[in-house]
Amino acid sequence: MDSVANEPLIFELDETSGALKVTYTPASASRNPPADGTTGAAEAGLDAEPLNLLACREAMAKQGFGAYWVDEDALAGFIRACELAKEPTAMTIAHRRDGEFKLDVSDDLMSARLTLIAPCGGNAVTQNVIDAMRAQNIVHGILQAELDAALAAGACENLVIARGQWPVEGSPCYFTSLLDDHSPEPEEDDEAGDDEEDDDRFAIIKYRDLGFILLVEAGDELMRRTPPVPGVNGTDVNGNPVPAVPMHEIRFSDKIVGAEPHPDDPDLLVATISGQPTEIKHGVIVNPVVEIENIDLTTGNIDFKGTVSINGDIKAGMTVKVTGDVIVKGLVEAAEIHAGGNVSVTGGIIGHAVTQASSLSTAAGAPFANARVVCGGSLQALFAEQAYVQAAESILIKGNARQCELIAGKQVVVGKGGGVKTGQIVGGRVHAANLIHASWAGTSAGAKTELQVGSDPFLATQLAALEVSYKKKLEEIDQVIKLMAFLKQNPKKAENGVGEKVDGTRKQLLADSKALFEEQIALKEKLVSVDQARVKITKGIYEGVEVRIGKLLWPVTSDLGPGMIQVKNGAISLG
Repeated sequence: MDSVANEPLIFELDETSGALKVTYTPASASRNPPADGTTGAAEAGLDAEPLNLLACREAMAKQGFGAYWVDEDALAGFIRACELAKEPTAMTIAHRRDGEFKLDVSDDLMSARLTLIAPCGGNAVTQNVIDAMRAQNIVHGILQAELDAALAAGACENLVIARGQWPVEGSPCYFTSLLDDHSPEPEEDDEAGDDEEDDDRFAIIKYRDLGFILLVEAGDELMRRTPPVPGVNGTDVNGNPVPAVPMHEIRFSDKIVGAEPHPDDPDLLVATISGQPTEIKHGVIVNPVVEIENIDLTTGNIDFKGTVSINGDIKAGMTVKVTGDVIVKGLVEAAEIHAGGNVSVTGGIIGHAVTQASSLSTAAGAPFANARVVCGGSLQALFAEQAYVQAAESILIKGNARQCELIAGKQVVVGKGGGVKTGQIVGGRVHAANLIHASWAGTSAGAKTELQVGSDPFLATQLAALEVSYKKKLEEIDQVIKLMAFLKQNPKKAENGVGEKVDGTRKQLLADSKALFEEQIALKEKLVSVDQARVKITKGIYEGVEVRIGKLLWPVTSDLGPGMIQVKNGAISLG
C-alpha cells in the first residue's frame, strides 16, 4: 500500500482492485507533534485550516493520484464527514481506471468507427485497439492520420477510422428519340394584300400550321441507342469486393416495323420505308404511307394500318379508315374518315344539305348523308360545310364553318390567320372542352348557332356510362344481400356450397363497384374547369347564338361586338 506520512490526508491504493482510499487525520488527533518542539494548532487552541474539495484534490495530485477517476458523490460525502471528525476518517473516493474503447463496424462493412475513453491513472489501450482492428479484419481504407491522432489524444467519440470504397455505378442503356430532328422549321407569315385575302383561291394552309403531322423517308435516323457503361466494383473495410449494380444490355425492340439498325452503326435505328413514325418502348414503328390519286368507286373504300395520302379528293359515299394520319390534298365530299391520328385537308370538307346529326350517338348511326370525320388527334381544313367533325385534340378551320357539328377534346379555332371574310361560325353546333375561337359567331339573319365550352364531350359521355354501370352494380349488391338474408333464415338452402358461392358473388360485386367508383372519381378530376373555359370572338357575335359554359346558358338577344365570353361571379359575361 502506498502512503505519505505527516499529512492530514493520506491516500492509499489497493493494487488489486484499483480503489483509492483517503484517510483524514484532524490536527487534534495528530500523533506527530511538530519537529521543532512547538505546540500544534489544536494544542495552541487554534482551529486548523478547514478541509475542502480543492485541498483534497491538491493533496491527491501531490501524492501522485491526480489522474485517477474521482467519485464526486463520495468525495463530497468525505468532506462533510471530515468537518466534524475528531478521529481519523477514511473513505474510498477514487479509482484507478484503464482506458477503454469501442470499435464498431457498419452492417455493410463500409466503415469502422472508434470511441476511446482516456485512462484515469491506468493503462492506455493503444495496442488493444490495434489488436481489435486485426481481429475484425479491418485492413482496407484505414484513415491512418485520424487513427494516430485519436490514439495520441487518448480520447475520441464515434470517429471514423476506416472507410471502404463504394462502387462506381455505371450508366444504364438508354434510348434517345431522333424524331424531333425531322420536325419542319416554322415558316414566316407572309403579309398578303386584302384582295388576296378576300379570295379563298389564294388561301393556303402553311405547313407550320400543320405541325402535328410527321413523316420520314427511308434512311432517316429515328432513334439512338446508348449502350450501358459497366460500373467499377468497390472494396469494404475487410478488403472484400463490393460489386457495382450490373448494367443490362438492352437491344432495340423486336416489335419494330419499317425500321432497322444501321448496317454501319448497330446503335442507330433508321427507317427502311417512307411513312409515319410512332415511338414505342426501345424502338420506332414506321407506318407506311399509301399515296392514292383519288378515293372513289375505282379504288373502293380504304381500311389500312398506316397513313394515307390522297393527292386529290375523297368522293361522296366513300369511307377511309386508317390507324395513322389521313392527308387529303383536295376536297372531302360527303364521305367518312376514321383516323387514329390526325387529319389534314388542304381543301375543304363539304357535306350534303340535310339535317345535321345532333349528338355523338346519332351521328355515329346516321347513313352517309354528310361529310363525317372522326380522328384520334387533330383536324385541319381550309373550310367545312354541312359536316360532322369529331377530334380528340383540336379542330382548326382556316376559313369558315357553316352548318357543321364540330366536337373537340381541347379547342376549336375557326379563321385564325385568314382574310376579312373568313373565321365565321354560321349555324350548327360547336363543342370544345377549353376554347372556341372565331372571328364571327352567327349571322345577321339570326341563324341558330350553338357554342359550348367548359365540359369535355368525351369524358362526360364516359362518366355517364360509368354512373349507369355503378348504379346497376349497387342494385345487384342489394339483391345479393337480400338473398344472403334469406339463406341465413333458411340454412338448409345454403348447403352444398350455395352460401359460399353467394358470398363470393357479393365480394366480387363489391370489388367491381369500388373500381367503378374510383374510375368515376378519376374522370371527374379530369373534367374541365368552368373558370378556365372561354369563347373568344374577335369581330362580332349575332343574335341567335346560344353560348353554354358548363351548365350555364346565355342566349344572345342582340348583335354584339367582339370580346371574351367566360364565367365571372357565377354568370356568363362578355368582356
